[in-house]
Amino acid sequence: MNNEMIVKIEKCLNKLGKRPVRIKQKGFIISQFFIDKLIYKIQNDILNIKDKIKDEYFALNLNQVYQIEISENKIILFLDNDTEIEISI
Repeated sequence: MNNEMIVKIEKCLNKLGKRPVRIKQKGFIISQFFIDKLIYKIQNDILNIKDKIKDEYFALNLNQVYQIEISENKIILFLDNDTEIEISI
């Protein structure tokens, strides 16, 4: 993934991280869970999201992301295998 997309993702996560967020996966598997105190790290093109309070976590290889959509309250990551990951408040 190019640095420009990573910067956009980080900027959006910094903004969303001040409130509880919902992570929703749509595709061949549908799931959702909630993060109360979001902390994240991007290292070697892997996005790691953890909840500072609970044992919830999420890891995503950003090399699978081919498109992102960012709006005021959410970011949608489109993955190669027809999966969408939505992170929203």
